[in-house]
Amino acid sequence: MKLVELSERHAEFYAPGFAIFIGGVDLVRGLEVAVSQIDVDLVKNEASHFSFTLANCYNGKQHQFQTGSGQNLLEVLTLAQEVKVCMGYRDLATMPTTILGKVTKIETSFPETGSPELVVSGYDHGFPLTLGRSSLGRKDRKDSELVQEIASKHHLASVIDDTPEKHPQIEQNQQNDWDLLKALAKRNSSDKKRVLYEVFVDNDPAGRKPTLYFGRPRIDSASVATLEWGAGLLSFKPDANLAGQVATVEVHGWDVANKRPIVGRASANAMVDARGKSISEHLGKLVHAPDRQPTLAVRQPVFTQAEADKRAQAAMGDISKKFLTGEAESIGLPELRPDRTVELTNLGEEFSKLYYIEHASHHLDSNGYRTRFNVREAKR
Repeated sequence: MKLVELSERHAEFYAPGFAIFIGGVDLVRGLEVAVSQIDVDLVKNEASHFSFTLANCYNGKQHQFQTGSGQNLLEVLTLAQEVKVCMGYRDLATMPTTILGKVTKIETSFPETGSPELVVSGYDHGFPLTLGRSSLGRKDRKDSELVQEIASKHHLASVIDDTPEKHPQIEQNQQNDWDLLKALAKRNSSDKKRVLYEVFVDNDPAGRKPTLYFGRPRIDSASVATLEWGAGLLSFKPDANLAGQVATVEVHGWDVANKRPIVGRASANAMVDARGKSISEHLGKLVHAPDRQPTLAVRQPVFTQAEADKRAQAAMGDISKKFLTGEAESIGLPELRPDRTVELTNLGEEFSKLYYIEHASHHLDSNGYRTRFNVREAKR
């Protein structure tokens, strides 16, 4: 979507606005508490985080944080409360939900000068999946079936891509549920097949239900925004980096049935830059001897050739997707979220292209609304 269309949607980006609901009550309009700053960090593969600062709410005579009606604010605002943060422009009725979560921390300070403020922070509904550790074994299940069990256990809606293979045993060895999900996503990834599974919690499209997403990234979806440097895109810092790249990944295992070693391999030949050169070609200029090209060799508990190849392809995918990355800042756009694509232009042939959003930070204060986001090249 071009900036002109986004401008029409967001009332020409005039008068940034927000709403914070605590236990279903509007903090500003219902409790009459001033909010001076909001930060929301949206990420994949871990819990997203929010924080907001409450100002001018301390009654110095009664030595108490209070709502506009004089109610004790710390009796209204408690730990583990449900929070909904909306950020956008002007009309509250159409303002999108930025994050759904729960309060995990309330802090304050009493300064030498000035009035105390409250800083309230928390995480989205992926946070409970990071708590505790379990050692469990599940038999005769597909990974996607286990992901659905975990989503139901934590009362999350779900969008899950099916994984066709049924495993005789799936082990959870002193892992929390989030680490287990990341391990399942990794083993279902294959760079050779252009399949790189992601796992994260986001809102459903209506912004009402926390939803667990497990599956292929939405890299083939239409870009949520087309931003031109100097018009919407305030800054962009691309990074094409060979450090950490390898020409080959080898995964070593053991074939128990045939009593012989297994070696799965994946090559970086398929990964190319804007000029059509592969990562292997770039590495070849650094290391001229073909037999001395950088290789990552790891030993993993794999027992078939297919599994070893799949693990090697997944590892190569994790490494190669870090070749062309970037950090950007734009005017505040609620559409910029992880697992979406954005088109950046007016950056020259090498860097004007489609990017996949890995991380987005939304910040709103008295100076306005801005979004910072981290991207990698979107390879379709």
